Amino acid sequence: MAAGEFPLFSTLHPVYRIIFRWALIAVLTLVAFWTSFQSLLEESYSGSLVGYILAIPWLALLAAQGIARRRSGELPIHDRQTDFIIGFMGLVLALLIKGVLVGRYADEYHLIRLDLLAMWVFVVSAAVVLFGLRPVSRFALVWLLLLAVFPLVFRITIITLGGTRYAAGGVMVVLAAGATALAVGRTRRRGLIGAASTVVVGMSILLVMYVFFPTAPVMAYTQIPPLLATALVAETMYLYSRRGTAKTPMDRPINPLSAKTILLAVSMVTAFAVALSLISLPRSTAPPVLRDNALEFGTPLITPAGWQTTSVTEFDFVKRFFGRTSTLIRQRMLAEEGNPAWDKLSRPRTVIVDSVTTIRPVTFSVYPDNVIYDMTATRTSNGRKIDLGNDVTGELFTVVDDTLLVTWTKLTWTWRNRNAAQRITLLTVDNHDADAPFPVPQDSLISNLNTLFTVLIRGNSVVDDNNPNFKDAGLLTVLGRELVDAQLEPVRAAS
Repeated sequence: MAAGEFPLFSTLHPVYRIIFRWALIAVLTLVAFWTSFQSLLEESYSGSLVGYILAIPWLALLAAQGIARRRSGELPIHDRQTDFIIGFMGLVLALLIKGVLVGRYADEYHLIRLDLLAMWVFVVSAAVVLFGLRPVSRFALVWLLLLAVFPLVFRITIITLGGTRYAAGGVMVVLAAGATALAVGRTRRRGLIGAASTVVVGMSILLVMYVFFPTAPVMAYTQIPPLLATALVAETMYLYSRRGTAKTPMDRPINPLSAKTILLAVSMVTAFAVALSLISLPRSTAPPVLRDNALEFGTPLITPAGWQTTSVTEFDFVKRFFGRTSTLIRQRMLAEEGNPAWDKLSRPRTVIVDSVTTIRPVTFSVYPDNVIYDMTATRTSNGRKIDLGNDVTGELFTVVDDTLLVTWTKLTWTWRNRNAAQRITLLTVDNHDADAPFPVPQDSLISNLNTLFTVLIRGNSVVDDNNPNFKDAGLLTVLGRELVDAQLEPVRAAS
């Protein structure tokens, strides 16, 4: 028996010892990231794009078994110091990502899901510690495929392609093609044939779903075409290559594990898993959401008395973020009379009112309201809760634009009916002239990523307004309450 090996497992067949180590990694990953898995499942079944992640492990497993079947002999490793050093550094990195970076990006948690990146780092590092660096590196392309569980690149790609479930399904078919190529790619020609066949079969399934099941859930589009196409193509190519021979599984010799010493490895990985499990994920600080099934969404808001809507504009780009039936309506509201408390010259104030409606309420958590505005070179304050009456609570923010040298004050709240949710944002600017600049709704996800990178390098201080001056708090509170009353008055009258 090798030093440091478990006595109970030291005499077992290599297959069972491999299963034990992977089962240990799986259990410790669940322990370390249990809340992440819960959040992932909740988002997935609520219609979020992240449901695609549930298919990635199966694609990686298929690719890994194909590479394992082509695995050549490896020299035994007696010195495990390199494995432990690299694995330890990776485990520390996973701890830092979840413990530091996730909290730093608390407002964008659901958008970038850095905890899933930490999980990937943890699994790779645990595998290095338990199996050794050399065996793990042999599956480098599989680990690269597994990195797709980090959803930011996937989100950007899907939004660029239109944000539809069909685009999501198409991208997943491409990922499945890569997995098939790895699984069957004994030669480059076989790999190309496998990838091309998967694309053809997957896109055909996607076309059938588009024609006969156009309203199927997003998860169906990201799970069924890629997994079914990969399984069909890989199995067909396997049976074809084994034609005329026995189809017995596990008919090839299994080399003994190179990494013998695992007592220290198990202790190390377990300690980090426990430490990771103690780190809490960011919790939403948003106010509670009013639900009234009689509310009507998707049309311009009712203008309250004392105000007039001078223009109405609708933006279609939000469909890529919030779904094909979502709407973004901008109303420019002008006070009919001036108020010296809002302007020292008693000029009538202008307020911009943006209302976003979606049948996927979870997307409001994924895409904060600053995603639809260009917030580069701006600093935002912490939110201040505002009672708007009728059980509606809003949040008030200041946004300082260091390029335009203006400050916006923003009031936002969300409410729901039976089928949809609506997020309303009120904006004022400290420049009271008629041509004062307001943020213009636009697809700003890519440009705002520069801000995320700046936060990574310099910290949150570059995007936080730590000394906010809520100049228009009174104006927005009054208009917010009047808007809430105006929308709920017909509802109350009908009931």
